[in-house]
Amino acid sequence: MSFTSSYVMAGIGTFFILFWLFLYIKYRNAYDQVIDAIDKKKFMFGEIYFIGFGFITLFHINIKTERGSKKIKEISEIYGRKYAEFYHYVITGGSISYFLTLLPMGFCLGAIANNVMLGVLGVVASALLLEYMSGEIKKNVNERREDILEDLPQMLSKFTLLINAGLIVRDAWFKVAYANDKPIYKEMQEACVEMNNGVPVREAVFHFADRCSVAEVRKFANSVNQNMEKGGSELTRVLKELTTVSWEEKRKHQGRKGRCAYR
Repeated sequence: MSFTSSYVMAGIGTFFILFWLFLYIKYRNAYDQVIDAIDKKKFMFGEIYFIGFGFITLFHINIKTERGSKKIKEISEIYGRKYAEFYHYVITGGSISYFLTLLPMGFCLGAIANNVMLGVLGVVASALLLEYMSGEIKKNVNERREDILEDLPQMLSKFTLLINAGLIVRDAWFKVAYANDKPIYKEMQEACVEMNNGVPVREAVFHFADRCSVAEVRKFANSVNQNMEKGGSELTRVLKELTTVSWEEKRKHQGRKGRCAYR
């Protein structure tokens, strides 16, 4: 193989190494507070994330685009709305840091081995790392939604029993919310905090459904808000119907999961 390609890869690798060193020198102490707040167990090599943060700053990259806003919404389901933008910044900076660290290594290895494919593989691996952390967030979001759907029938059953016993929505909500610490109950607890801070029950219930981002939960929240003033009997009837449907959907879902596992 011609050494021309080796020289080209070496040149590109050297350029990115020098650029990485430039970012290192310029920004190594600029983001200490952010990096100290990062959980190093969840974010590998978090100590070098300042490379990506510096890149964002240097090129004035807007991470709050339409796509970025969608990612922030997903992240809020895992880390909460309060910290969603922070973790979006961390994940974006981390992805860029991985990319800029691995990219020159791929080119340099390709140059040393005089193997273009090795250099190409380095580029591909670097590009995949850009999406890796976003993929992990999506995986966690899907798992969380699965957990919410799994616990929804039981939560509905408890809530329906309390409403049928004569409790008002707010009181029944508080009793159910603190009966467990699984995701759906934690989101109910967040609604309790809002209610205690003066947020109307309807609004807090709406926020609860929005945080869960599950269609079945939104249907439950809408039913509660629409039938709250119609009296206990009407609300109980609607909740019983929802509970029956929810248990049936859970059985079907478990059956599908069982068939997939068997295959």
